[in-house]
Amino acid sequence: MAPRRREQDAHAVELVEVTELDDDFDAGSGPTGPPSAAGSRRARPQGPRPPSTPRPVDRSDERSVQDPAGPGQEDAHDPRRRWHVPGLVVLGAVLLVGGMGASLVAGGAIERERADRVAAQVGGLWPVADEPVPVWRAPTGAAWPAAVDGQVVIVEPGGVVTARDVVTGEEVWTADLPTGTTTCGPDLLDPHAAGSPLVCVTARGETAGTGRPDDGFPLLVTVLDRTGGTVGSRGLGDGVLAAAPLADGLVATASRGDGGVVVTWEGALDGAATRSRALEGAQVPTDAVGSPGDGEAAGTPGRTDHVELMSMRGLLHVRTVDASATFDAAGDRAGERLRSQGPPGGWADGGALAGDLSVRVSTDDGSGQGDVVDVLGPDGRTRLRMPGEPFVPEITGGVPPRVVVVRMPGFTGYDVVSGRRLWHREEWPEVLWLQTEDVVVVESGSRLIALETGTGRELWRRWLTTEIVRAFTDGDSLLLVTSGDGFDPPPDPTSTGVVSMNLFDGHVEWRQTFDGERHEIVAAQGMLFAVTRSEVMRLGRGSRGSKWET
Repeated sequence: MAPRRREQDAHAVELVEVTELDDDFDAGSGPTGPPSAAGSRRARPQGPRPPSTPRPVDRSDERSVQDPAGPGQEDAHDPRRRWHVPGLVVLGAVLLVGGMGASLVAGGAIERERADRVAAQVGGLWPVADEPVPVWRAPTGAAWPAAVDGQVVIVEPGGVVTARDVVTGEEVWTADLPTGTTTCGPDLLDPHAAGSPLVCVTARGETAGTGRPDDGFPLLVTVLDRTGGTVGSRGLGDGVLAAAPLADGLVATASRGDGGVVVTWEGALDGAATRSRALEGAQVPTDAVGSPGDGEAAGTPGRTDHVELMSMRGLLHVRTVDASATFDAAGDRAGERLRSQGPPGGWADGGALAGDLSVRVSTDDGSGQGDVVDVLGPDGRTRLRMPGEPFVPEITGGVPPRVVVVRMPGFTGYDVVSGRRLWHREEWPEVLWLQTEDVVVVESGSRLIALETGTGRELWRRWLTTEIVRAFTDGDSLLLVTSGDGFDPPPDPTSTGVVSMNLFDGHVEWRQTFDGERHEIVAAQGMLFAVTRSEVMRLGRGSRGSKWET
């Protein structure tokens, strides 16, 4: 659930309940009762055994020789038989309890695996507490926080880098870097932050390329481990105009090239180049989140050496005096992506599909939009052709989808494994916010509509009058970040609201408003954060150690 920047290009809507919904649900349960009683035993006759006349042994019935009491009868004086029925009852009870325990353990493991899967996605969260409150907060020093596994990293003025535990906010380590302006990455929202080392770039020279009297390098790259220890450092040589830290131990550099600026992705310490791109053609300048800037010039007219690099949410933003561009982690221009193809890595952008399938999108030369989607088998042969453009969710449930949605005309759900068209609706939704195995949530006009993924049956809808900025999910709830409190137009333009809705029936579970300084509500490492220009705040919710922790 389209790579559009929803922070600025959002649809004006207010969440208004269409019907009153009962928050209480009866949990259906199957019939229960005590275990079946054991069958009755036949009582052995009492008193002396009557005399019998000797008879020949019938070899066809060996039991008459082995069991004088006859079939179905027991010798009450045989101690080996006294425990038989009670023992079976005890054994059955043990097996029943053991089976229930095993089922609970298996169910817990499945639920934990599901929570892991959801939280690992972009926009995914661990189960969120009702009306979450700040768990911890810390000043950011006006710099956007960075992150490595289990830690939020804050760069303070003067080159002091502090890492805090992502769950508790406790200080884990501090490190002192050379004096200058330092930026560390990957940033808090980078989807590739997991497993990445911390890379910091310090700008020490007032003018790029002039050097410094100590070592001659105006830009210094430093790599730190998870304890704050220095792994290594490298000075960037002459001709490097700017640099920005990236995930996966990389750094982006900008240098002069033939006729323009060349951006290179290279190893932070060894400088080994992995790819490079030339910045060609003037475009409308954008800010760090890909939105139009404030109109101020990126540099002084006539200067060709002014370059700004910034990495945010896994995208590299490049701006020069007369041009700008945004690149994804693979080095592709993000602006060239189809608007309906969703975030990088969606099923229309090389992401996984059920059945080890893939897609090929054919675009219309005139509009640049996809008009045919071919589903390809593992052998590369076309298995299914779907007319329309891919409609990819902003957030998912974390599993390769079996059902995909395309638009034009209307929007249609297809089962890519069987090749069947499952459902079709005569609407033109703007955004597919979320798709799980059970529910699809789209924004269409001034409505939020939830459909059953496999049938297209409408589950619920709500009218909207505030701006939806972005969405998150923990697998059971849909969290919407809006301007205002999610129900009324915001009296304060800086007000930000969070509304949590039940994914399956649409009823509002809780809502919270952040007034005053503008808050950026984000999901990182499976947790909910509010970030301002001056501080980062973790909002109360579950964690990996205890997913119900608040």
